[in-house]
Amino acid sequence: MTTTTNTHAGPTLTPPGELSTSEAGGLAAPTITDEQIAALKVESAAGPTLTPPSAAGAQTGEGVTVSWHTNVQIDALWSIDQTRNAFVHIVGVGWKKIFNGRDGSFQALVTLASQARQTNRPASLREEADGMIYEIYLW
Repeated sequence: MTTTTNTHAGPTLTPPGELSTSEAGGLAAPTITDEQIAALKVESAAGPTLTPPSAAGAQTGEGVTVSWHTNVQIDALWSIDQTRNAFVHIVGVGWKKIFNGRDGSFQALVTLASQARQTNRPASLREEADGMIYEIYLW
């Protein structure tokens, strides 16, 4: 077994916090006070400002019928090994297909629907004339 000795010197530069302003090229290390951190925490602690839509029933806008199902329970999900094919069962309403137009929106809607089922929380859903769910609000 051969043993080698490290002949290289360690780092020659010091971290910016230990350098004087003249050594750091006129730049000083950034500092933040405890008061500034506390102010950031207060600003970021705000919750959502919007509430779910409260209007239930059908609304017509530009020839499209829209139905809102507010404060409903999702008690079952169904999917099959096909591209973007999933349904939710809404208590008191029945089975509704989840919008399948794009991968990203389909995945987001399925995730929200499964979270609503798993946590047993009420959700608000927007159904359009084609019978598919296009929006899910979960609070």
